[in-house]
Amino acid sequence: MKKHMVRIALSSALAAGLTLSAGFATFGDPRSDCEKRLDGDRARIDHDIARHGDHSPQVNRDIARMDDDRSWCRSHNADWDHDRFDVGIYIKH
Repeated sequence: MKKHMVRIALSSALAAGLTLSAGFATFGDPRSDCEKRLDGDRARIDHDIARHGDHSPQVNRDIARMDDDRSWCRSHNADWDHDRFDVGIYIKH
């Protein structure tokens, strides 16, 4: 009976540990998510500028998307590198 209780306790501890580690992996750091979003937006803007020009509808759409992602970052209390993302063409006019 004692061995059975030890096995149950160890199995429960292992299951809890796996559940917690999987749970933490799914909830990422808002800061890194924010930076990933803004990096993607910046790359998209740069690509569309090279392809369509500075003030094309595609670039304006990309800038609006970046502005939406900045709002997402603010609502998730994530800060970003303002010197990289809040300059030049990346600002909505």
